[in-house]
Amino acid sequence: MIKKTKNSSIYSLTILLCFLLAAEALPLEFPDNPAGLRAKEIVSLLNGEFPRSAEEYIQNDYAPGFRQAFPIAAHKQIFDSTKVMFGKLELVEVTSSTPTQISFTLRSQTKEAWLNISINVEETPPHRITSMGIRPGSRPASLEKDDKMNPEAEREKTDNDSIKSEHNPVNVTREELHKLISAKAEENEFSGVVLVAQNGQPLFHRAYGYASKRFKVQNQLDTKFNLGSINKSFTTVAIMQLVEQGKLSLDEPIGKYLDDFPPEIADKVTIKHLLNMRSGWGDFWGNENYLARFSRLRKVSDYMEFIIDIPLNFEPGTNFQHSNTGFDVAGAIIEKVTGEDYFDFVKKHIFEPAGMNNTDSFHKDGPVENMAVGYTNTNRNDPEGKGYYWDNTYMIPPRGTPAGGGYSTSEDLLKYDQALRNNLLLSESYTDYMFNRFEGKVGDPYIPKGMYRAVGGAPGINAFFAIDFKTGFTFIVLSNYDHPAAVILAEEIIKMYGVM
Repeated sequence: MIKKTKNSSIYSLTILLCFLLAAEALPLEFPDNPAGLRAKEIVSLLNGEFPRSAEEYIQNDYAPGFRQAFPIAAHKQIFDSTKVMFGKLELVEVTSSTPTQISFTLRSQTKEAWLNISINVEETPPHRITSMGIRPGSRPASLEKDDKMNPEAEREKTDNDSIKSEHNPVNVTREELHKLISAKAEENEFSGVVLVAQNGQPLFHRAYGYASKRFKVQNQLDTKFNLGSINKSFTTVAIMQLVEQGKLSLDEPIGKYLDDFPPEIADKVTIKHLLNMRSGWGDFWGNENYLARFSRLRKVSDYMEFIIDIPLNFEPGTNFQHSNTGFDVAGAIIEKVTGEDYFDFVKKHIFEPAGMNNTDSFHKDGPVENMAVGYTNTNRNDPEGKGYYWDNTYMIPPRGTPAGGGYSTSEDLLKYDQALRNNLLLSESYTDYMFNRFEGKVGDPYIPKGMYRAVGGAPGINAFFAIDFKTGFTFIVLSNYDHPAAVILAEEIIKMYGVM
């Protein structure tokens, strides 16, 4: 019999701790089901590690309806552009999973950049992919929680806290920020505007790079940048204004307001489903009718002409999938309820009350002054994908929509931030309900679980807008380079300030 000693107990405890730490360090795996296996294959394709080519995979492993939605070359372009933007990717979080659906977050192995992907597959073998959504994201909240369990991260946070005061939480100098951003601009990794504010007062505000490389026009503090998906926030506020006025309800089906959808859509999809991206619709980038009308899309009704024929990918409310389609439908409901053009409505009821004089879904070919041209490494004529030489003129629609693509300035987004914080656009109860993602009931207080982040991204477009309700900080980074140029920089700045 082995005699148990104090040292042997310590030794046993050490072994146990090492085992637990090793187990915790095991890489995250996809679930062993049809959707999980397809997700693993997609990541392998994105990382250039799959034994078959992307074209072969698309041809054989996409369901016919999804594969034929747009040309094979357009499908492949998604893989090519994602590789250029993110490099090697690794799994960091599975946000939802069933045998036929999965949503997950990937992280670039070479930069602070995040990618959200959702995949739906057939219910029966061979479980081909019926839809897939890929969109840029920001640091998952779950990782922020993990950081709090990390002694080194906790020590760093404590060190930052030690130099905080009520009005100047962290002693980050303008020179330090300028040095960081200038280095990225000189390396051609960033072009745009950075604004850091607290309690509505700018602490740092500078512009870098060119709004037009062709004409050597530099970005200015009031340069208008494409916001990408940040426009969805304006559409959400507009819907909530109508809810507060009693003109519609989030739980009502869209068929109450829009007549052209079939019953299986009209009677099942609610307005809340649209805003929470749980409607069953994904994105329409590959829809052949969208591609055929691409250069003529100017009004919400132009989009509705083909959206009415797009089927759902899953039963409403059962899954999540990034959905520009749903937000454009929300825009159509706003027009139906108010009798006003969507763009006129948000200008009158959001931009003007907030004092946002340089924000709108401008026609990119119209007489708009001081608008940045987007530059991309994903142009097909630039196979190496370096240097941001090509602009995105022919890669984005001529005008934004309720789902994204409008323009704004850093100054206007700060005004929007203050309008939200001070309940100028919605009452406090409805503002809280919106930030609670429509969970609970109107009147429940909003208790921040972390920093509110909104990200927009497309070729030559990357916008980052973050609000920290606890410290009063606002972080705005607008770029006319590909995602994740703005996001990477923004997350570095946030880390400098010790605000997670």
